[in-house]
Amino acid sequence: MRTIPKAAGAGLLVYGLGVTFAFMSLGAPGGDYDPAGITGYISSAHWPAAFAIAYVGVFASLGLLAFGHALRSLGGTLGELLWGLSIAGTAVSVVGGFVTAGLDVAMAEGGHAVQAGVPYPVIYTVTEIGNLLSVCGPAFFAGVMAIVLAVRSPLPRWLRAFSVVAGACGILAPFYFPLFVFVLWTIVGGVTLLASRPVRQRVAKPVLPVA
Repeated sequence: MRTIPKAAGAGLLVYGLGVTFAFMSLGAPGGDYDPAGITGYISSAHWPAAFAIAYVGVFASLGLLAFGHALRSLGGTLGELLWGLSIAGTAVSVVGGFVTAGLDVAMAEGGHAVQAGVPYPVIYTVTEIGNLLSVCGPAFFAGVMAIVLAVRSPLPRWLRAFSVVAGACGILAPFYFPLFVFVLWTIVGGVTLLASRPVRQRVAKPVLPVA
């Protein structure tokens, strides 16, 4: 029997709550084009908050890595697949966090020439790409992980069904509204894994050849 450690639940919670907090708090332009929102985001008064919140999101993305590392204990192809997906998702999220915050870094270091010279549509484009990388990219990989877990691991039946739906929503996160179902899954799934008894994965016994 293989056990899904409680650390998987902790990692999933840190990832889901932390990355979502950073995304909602950072206020990086995305979605509908709004010049006023861009002005506020690149203003010098916003730079310290942007740097701090971006680091929160980057560190929180490591929760996905912890989630995958805990699931690696399932062993075999399943464990390695989940581990690999978590690595990819974490890497994309970290890159996206620095892309989004990097725009404010460029504004701070580039001086007036950059602050006044970069057109607002370009700023919007950069931060929109950063949002997709930092939030929707890892949601894609974690969504695939959710579906794999639903199919291959002995989670409770209700959580397996929820994982399939939430996994599809994670994959479709660039459409924005499905993202919130996926985030709810990270919270519910994380709490469930933390609060429940260790979930065990059966390992097939080797078949010995008959002499």
